[in-house]
Amino acid sequence: GDSAQTGWHNKMRVAWAIAMAQLLFSVSSGSDITEYRVGIWYPTSKDGVMSMYGPLFESYLNQKVGSVMGINFKAVVVDLDEASLAETLIDAQKLDFFFSMAGRIACVERAFDWIVVATARNRVLGREIGAQSTVIYTLKTNTEIHTVEDFKNKRIGVALVHSPSFFMSKEVLENHGVDLYQDSQQIVFYGNSYADQLFDVVKEKLDVGITSGTFLMEKYPDQIPYLRFINVINTTWESEPYPFPSSTPLTPAYTLACSPQIPYLVKRAVERALMALDANSPEAQAAGMSNFTTAGR
Repeated sequence: GDSAQTGWHNKMRVAWAIAMAQLLFSVSSGSDITEYRVGIWYPTSKDGVMSMYGPLFESYLNQKVGSVMGINFKAVVVDLDEASLAETLIDAQKLDFFFSMAGRIACVERAFDWIVVATARNRVLGREIGAQSTVIYTLKTNTEIHTVEDFKNKRIGVALVHSPSFFMSKEVLENHGVDLYQDSQQIVFYGNSYADQLFDVVKEKLDVGITSGTFLMEKYPDQIPYLRFINVINTTWESEPYPFPSSTPLTPAYTLACSPQIPYLVKRAVERALMALDANSPEAQAAGMSNFTTAGR
């Protein structure tokens, strides 16, 4: 219930406060680093990313962690071009933390031995959820498309090749005779702009869109009545029915990871600060979050 959830959040805030007090009397972190760069990816413009996540990964972390430990956190928007790809910056040791989709973080873990710090719990249309869905959709007025079998020779819009919606939909489409690689003449890639994909479906420039369901529900709920979702399945998350449509199995929400070179005290302080995040705070509201959970929870 709400009281139990409030109690849990209060415990997290107390634990964070205790941890910070302990840090004041602990030995030095053993690192000369004074600024930690937090790379952030989200399917919108650079200004949009900063307005959503800058308050959390700069203002909040600097207030809760930086002011105590004498360090600074700087948010950096990644994947704007080839030079700013997160993997390129990580390989060059120009990122210390990275906040992105769970699948992308898993790749970074394997490639660079990075460590998961915490996973976000989003608040979508007033509901707290720890997963995101992928939806395959068309206009309700499109009388030619009702199932995946109808996709042959149709124009299909997809997101970045490393996005969950791409990977999760790829298998579904292949099982019905559509290959996102081999049938490239049908495919339109939309990079960082899920919104442009939706607008092109609405304008009938595309027949089918494939995108993040949570993004669609949160950012464009007014468009939902005009859309027909394809291949909708019943899904659960944390033993509860998922509250929104999904055309594929669910994936975890966005996750924060850090370099293995980050001192343990810094990593732990960031983790506890994020877990103590107040869902009603300006930082959480801007990011559309309620809080964070630890890795594996």
